[in-house]
Amino acid sequence: TNARIHGSPGADTLVAADDARVRGRIAFVGRRDDATIPAGARTIDARGQLLLPGFTDSHVHLLATGVAMRSVDLKAVPSVDEAVRRVADRVATATPGEWITGDGWDQNDWPGAAFPTRHHLDRVAPGNPVLLNHASRHAVWVNTPALRAAGITAATPAPEGGAIDIGDDGEPSGILRDNAQRLVAAAMPRPTQAERIAAVEAAVAHAHALGVTAVHAMNVGRGEFQALHALNDARRLTLRVRAFLAHERLDEWIERGVATGDGDAMFRIGGVKFFADGALGSLTAWMFDPYASSGDCGFPLQPVPDLERDVRRALGHGLAPAIHAIGDRANHETLDILERARDLAPGLPRRIEHAQSLLDADVARFASLGVAASVQPIHATQDMHKVGRELGGRATRSYSFASLLRAGARLAFGSDTPVETMDPLAGIHAAVTRRRADGTPPGGWLPEQRISVSDAIAAYTAAPAAIAGDPPATLTPGAPADVVLLTDDITALADPMRMLDARVRLTVVAGEVVYERTCA
Repeated sequence: TNARIHGSPGADTLVAADDARVRGRIAFVGRRDDATIPAGARTIDARGQLLLPGFTDSHVHLLATGVAMRSVDLKAVPSVDEAVRRVADRVATATPGEWITGDGWDQNDWPGAAFPTRHHLDRVAPGNPVLLNHASRHAVWVNTPALRAAGITAATPAPEGGAIDIGDDGEPSGILRDNAQRLVAAAMPRPTQAERIAAVEAAVAHAHALGVTAVHAMNVGRGEFQALHALNDARRLTLRVRAFLAHERLDEWIERGVATGDGDAMFRIGGVKFFADGALGSLTAWMFDPYASSGDCGFPLQPVPDLERDVRRALGHGLAPAIHAIGDRANHETLDILERARDLAPGLPRRIEHAQSLLDADVARFASLGVAASVQPIHATQDMHKVGRELGGRATRSYSFASLLRAGARLAFGSDTPVETMDPLAGIHAAVTRRRADGTPPGGWLPEQRISVSDAIAAYTAAPAAIAGDPPATLTPGAPADVVLLTDDITALADPMRMLDARVRLTVVAGEVVYERTCA
């Protein structure tokens, strides 16, 4: 009660039903005087604060987020020396031979922007294998014990869609890109089911604290799939999860007979996640023209005919494709594939993940082909310097949110966590201002691509529900009672930079409070 209810001017009260007929749905929205509030119901005074539909993060790595919460935090480290120091601190408490993992380093933020090497890590971890994920998660930095555990030498051929960097000494430098990462990952101890479940639960709690009530979980493998199923079967899954299954196991998913839409209100199959290319930060996104620093154009992670074959197989077996494409060539080739396959299973949704660099002619194709653009606005402000440095004048074709909306494309927002923060308020701020938290650049990066607050909220609520085939994400009777209460009305701020001061006070999923801020 006493709330500002988004989309319902004049309404101040929302009631979530708790009877067998409409359990977990909104029963009433309107004035308090007109509401019938059941005896014994919990009543929450919103104190005039803003009530929104719960946020959906359209692109997460849920298990990886939980695992990263326990790893060495390398986000925003200013130098290779600081990264190594943090690894050394973890090694000091580890047992000999124990694997050390970390997340979030980005050489683009370091003086000289040079990739680090195994030698940096060998000095502080001579007896512990170390694997550190790049911020993009399209490269890893490992030490000599990790290379040795994986059997990687100068003679090891790089797998298709991957690269093993070689140092000046003719030996592997310790940087493995895209599909080559799997060589070391295969040598690591497998987590137990209990460990996976604990990691997923940690990620779910983190999501609720940020007002997230649903996620589209990307690249879900067998272990994560089993952990989510176990949580849901035990009625311990309090986050709505739409799982996009790992392409590497496409044969297995087809043999199991799983299809888009299978599941229940909490855990459901979304489709299959494919990769057309790598990432900008690792210089593996597939471009038409070369990067400034490397002189090459990145590469596809599998030949285009193979990707098209697998996309068609997925569609033919009732699985919707979600295709990672970052470079302008990767997006162009992916749109071509989806155009050629437009008559196959036309009832299944299609989406491109990231859609970071687009040819002008390709922007309109998203709408004409009915392809959703699943994008991460926080990437725009975090990547702006590296985009300008590597792409030069082509940078103006990056993160084209306003252009996609003007062309009629459906735009869904996410975070790519653990690559970036899951916080939807940070994502909305980035989309509306095109500025970082420190206010830079003053006028916003590529300000012509700024969008309105209402469009940004829709991209975190209505659009994700629509592309996942879920009920409309609105605060209206009959809709799921998934809501978030914010301390500040982000729709009415004179200075949009103040969005970052807002906090989540309450998160509700299916009428149940799953997070409550202890300090108002």
